Amino acid sequence: MLTGTSHNGWNRVTSGLDVEVEHGVPVRITNSHAKNHLNERAITNQVQQLTGLSVSIDDWINITPGEQEWSLCIDKNEFAEVLRRLALASAALFVDRFHKPIGRNAIDWDNAEYNYDFNHAIEHCCIPYGTLNKDYYFDDYIQIMHEESARLFEEGISPLVEAEQ
Repeated sequence: MLTGTSHNGWNRVTSGLDVEVEHGVPVRITNSHAKNHLNERAITNQVQQLTGLSVSIDDWINITPGEQEWSLCIDKNEFAEVLRRLALASAALFVDRFHKPIGRNAIDWDNAEYNYDFNHAIEHCCIPYGTLNKDYYFDDYIQIMHEESARLFEEGISPLVEAEQ
């Protein structure tokens, strides 16, 4: 079952193991059975089935006795897909706020959202800053965001948008 790009929240992937998803992008896992030995490959496969994105489990911390939290790294080859999902969420945010599609003159919106989403996509994929050509992805991102805002507006879809944290 793949989550949609508007999906946000926690999803149970197995007993005691939950994955947090923001805009269809997995961001972290919690394990409330810290004493149990976990099969990382099985967990990453379950996250991929849920979100469609390949992940690896990164550093873990103990939150409380018996509960751990891991951050996730999405495969860097899926960076463009992560950025696409964030562009779709930004389009929904615009339609939710302004009740119209993004216009050609929304340059400030385009630049602000692109910078914000590009930086988040880099973080989600654990890619070091400065290693990707930021300008390379801009035109595709803007096209996706504008087309999605027009689609949402034309179809009368009022997306549920959760605030960023």
